[in-house]
Amino acid sequence: MKKHRKNVYKRSDHRYEGRYITGYKGIHGKAIYRSIYADTYREAVALLEEAEKSVSEKVALERLIRKQKRKNLPVESLERMAESYSHNKFAQSSATLRQCLVQWLEESKKLTVKASSYTRYCSIVYKHILPQLGDCPVNEVTTKTVQDYIHYLSNDTKNRKGLAPATIKIHLVLLSSFFEKMIELELVQNNPCKNIHIPPRQKKKPNYLKQSEYQKLEKVLEDKLYDKRARAILLALKTGIRLGELAALRWADIDLQSKTIHVRHSIQRVKAEASEKNKTEVVFGQTKSACSERDIPMNDGIYRLLHAYQKSLKKSGVIAEESFVFSNRQGSYLDPRAYQNYFSALLKEAGIRCVNFHALRHTFATIAASKNMQISTLSRSLGHSNPSITLQIYVHAIDEQDRIEMSKIENL
Repeated sequence: MKKHRKNVYKRSDHRYEGRYITGYKGIHGKAIYRSIYADTYREAVALLEEAEKSVSEKVALERLIRKQKRKNLPVESLERMAESYSHNKFAQSSATLRQCLVQWLEESKKLTVKASSYTRYCSIVYKHILPQLGDCPVNEVTTKTVQDYIHYLSNDTKNRKGLAPATIKIHLVLLSSFFEKMIELELVQNNPCKNIHIPPRQKKKPNYLKQSEYQKLEKVLEDKLYDKRARAILLALKTGIRLGELAALRWADIDLQSKTIHVRHSIQRVKAEASEKNKTEVVFGQTKSACSERDIPMNDGIYRLLHAYQKSLKKSGVIAEESFVFSNRQGSYLDPRAYQNYFSALLKEAGIRCVNFHALRHTFATIAASKNMQISTLSRSLGHSNPSITLQIYVHAIDEQDRIEMSKIENL
């Protein structure tokens, strides 16, 4: 083993990365690089040497072909050898799903998706896929292997509750994307994620506050408006805004003149870049999706809530447009956990059953649908991509309103 390698370096997350050439793009094209990752330098060098050895024949052959073509010499026999090598290496490959999936996650997904999406993908890979399939050679993963994994995710066990079909679909999309890349790199011949069946599961109603609970919470919040957290939670209850979007609101997003709230950003807790395992950090970024960028109209109650708050802040100083609506003592945003902890304490104080913060969004939408708000309007206010999603989630409220409307013609 070589003691010093120029192509091995220490990353910001304290791991080691080694780069090696796997081939070339055409006659005059650049080299194609791949990377290996390890916790120690010694382990990185060992993995790198193993990886270089596995592609050494292919790389040497491609270099020779490039050299011959530049000199206009015949290369037909060399190209046949390269093609033969390409077909044979499927059987020779011993790389495990763990090695390839981690590498793909670091090299492809990390740079192409939002930090919050990358964090979710890491959770899926490290908590679910690798414990079940990690040691399986990547070229031996079959459709049955993937289908068995899907069944494992959907079934309940003593220690784990089965995942929802929508969540399982994300696992399948992630794996399918990975295997498409493996096909491109000629490490597998086909995508085993095709024609996979996801078992259906009975949909659950969203968790929302009942009318009596809503009234209790509203009263407690109105009694505590001197606390900006209470005012922020009341705003979430009245608009259905997401927690991350609420924390990211700036005064530039609040147009009191046109009575509009512009939702343009979000704050989320993601996996920390350079820290110990399971550490997270808060990042300020874009909304969940393009459709989540929206304008929420203010009714009179929301307008009074924000206007009175802005007026009270102006008494203590000038409000900059770029300052956060609900800020901490340092003038930055309030951590989403501060809202969650305060909300839990309020529920306990009001004698309301424990629900998560997202229940405020479900409560707003359920009330709006039951009051005959147009589904298209409600969908835009919530930031859904289309009204059908809103209908599917809040059909319970619409069904109840239909019963009320039908009762009106009972004695017609």
